[in-house]
Amino acid sequence: MELKKLTWAHHQAAERRKFAKQLISGGIDPFTYYKFLNCQYIVYEMLEKLAIIPPNLNAIYRAPRILKDIEELGEIYGFDDIDHYPESVGRCISHMQGLSDADDNDGLLAHMYVRHFGELHGGQIIKAKTPGAGVMYEFEGDTKVLIAEFRELLHDGMADEAKRCFDFASELFDELSK
Repeated sequence: MELKKLTWAHHQAAERRKFAKQLISGGIDPFTYYKFLNCQYIVYEMLEKLAIIPPNLNAIYRAPRILKDIEELGEIYGFDDIDHYPESVGRCISHMQGLSDADDNDGLLAHMYVRHFGELHGGQIIKAKTPGAGVMYEFEGDTKVLIAEFRELLHDGMADEAKRCFDFASELFDELSK
């Protein structure tokens, strides 16, 4: 499988965004991170409701953990609910709903691959550099087994949809940097 290689340019483009660099550097403003988490929660919650995965992979779900991080930061900093979300969030949600309506579970799995593997691989670096406990970056069980078993659902034909997911992430990063 060459999915990582086929999507590498889009992956790098997302990582080079100003916002992504702030996440990794530790220089992120707590409210901006709070807004990012809220955006992630909306996207992950929808994706995790729509995508069909075997029950043995349920440890990959992040939405409940993202919500815990949002609640923690709200308590620590006194942040209120977000009343305005970047446009890319709505476009991403609409796109994922379209995949579901077309019974394109492979497309949804491509989005899970990009988003959830990002948390599995780079999440520990981000966790150490951002406000709060970062429970969204904590996975139960053996992550190597989780990754290996999830990879069995993937194939190279998912590359275009995975690239689209990286594009949505890049758009969000750009919107949060304004």
